Amino acid sequence: MNRSAHSRPLASVSYSDYLATRTFGSLDGLRALAILGVLWYHTTNDLVFWPALNRGFLGVDFFFVISGFLIVTLLLRERRNSGAISLRNFYVRRSLRIFPAYWAMLLFVASVAFLKAGQESDAIKRDLPYALLYVSNMVPMASLLSITWSLSTEEQFYLVIPAFEKYVPRFFPLVLLPIAYIAACLPTFDLLPSVRMPVFFRQTTFGPILLGVMLAHVLDHPRGWSAAAFLLRSSLSPVIALAMVALALSYPGADISGWPRLAIHGSLAVLLAACVIRENHALAQVLSWWPIRRIGMVSYGIYLYHLVVYWPAAKLLGLIGVHSKFLLFALVVAGSWITAELSYRFLEQKFLMLKRRYSPFERPERYPAKFGQY
Repeated sequence: MNRSAHSRPLASVSYSDYLATRTFGSLDGLRALAILGVLWYHTTNDLVFWPALNRGFLGVDFFFVISGFLIVTLLLRERRNSGAISLRNFYVRRSLRIFPAYWAMLLFVASVAFLKAGQESDAIKRDLPYALLYVSNMVPMASLLSITWSLSTEEQFYLVIPAFEKYVPRFFPLVLLPIAYIAACLPTFDLLPSVRMPVFFRQTTFGPILLGVMLAHVLDHPRGWSAAAFLLRSSLSPVIALAMVALALSYPGADISGWPRLAIHGSLAVLLAACVIRENHALAQVLSWWPIRRIGMVSYGIYLYHLVVYWPAAKLLGLIGVHSKFLLFALVVAGSWITAELSYRFLEQKFLMLKRRYSPFERPERYPAKFGQY
């Protein structure tokens, strides 16, 4: 990090410190919480009666909030530093970050599907074109490639929002962004019953991403940052925000569409804001603990590979007569983490080194890859 707020008293952390921060120290820890929630949901769903522990799928929504915030924060800082946003460099960076591991996963899954007959293989063959074209959030998916719906959502976000940031920098955050957020949230209230749309669109697919975009704009503006910093000035703010998240997740109804889901998104955005405004907060040590931080750093790979790991892990436990979902969760976490580390070490890192050539910051070699790596 070029300048760090870890060792500074809260009162001395300023807007200029925020703008100078190249690496948000808690983000990898927050990503780890999100990915562990997703893996917990896919391995132990409906195992416990506390509603919050059955809603790990909302870890994807948290990823969306983080993604919208980080991508737009990078774009806004690029414009501040250089006077313009380079869409070419943005798409090169995104391609080098996303495509290698994604296509490697698709190649492996497709190879197994074409070599081994069966219903799951047939489903994979049917779903593969949608995953390749990043439109799997628009059609029903019936195979392990169903997880690519979130990656399709991200790609569609990348195609639209950076262009608005570049070409209508004032009109977009003040007018288009609020309208887009409201439009993204309407389906979850069933206010458009006559409109046929994919199920993920009815679950506020783009809502949390746009919420992250709004947070990026608020914190990028000096008055917005000052207001947020005043409200979240306590070092306990992330703890309080995390309690808000837990409370929102504990909504007792089975259906969380509408206001309950928006409340969850809002609490997640508050948690993110509390962790990035300043670094020396009450959760900093936990979120920067090496295993948590490392899981967050390779969370993209863990998400990509976890269902590939799930099936052999479940079959192994079945063969030895063990039916513990907690053990299945542990095996999937370990196997996905190891696979993601191998992917990062032998595949992704090579492309990430190329990606830094297109950094929006001057002399990117001075800074850690973690911020730009996203």
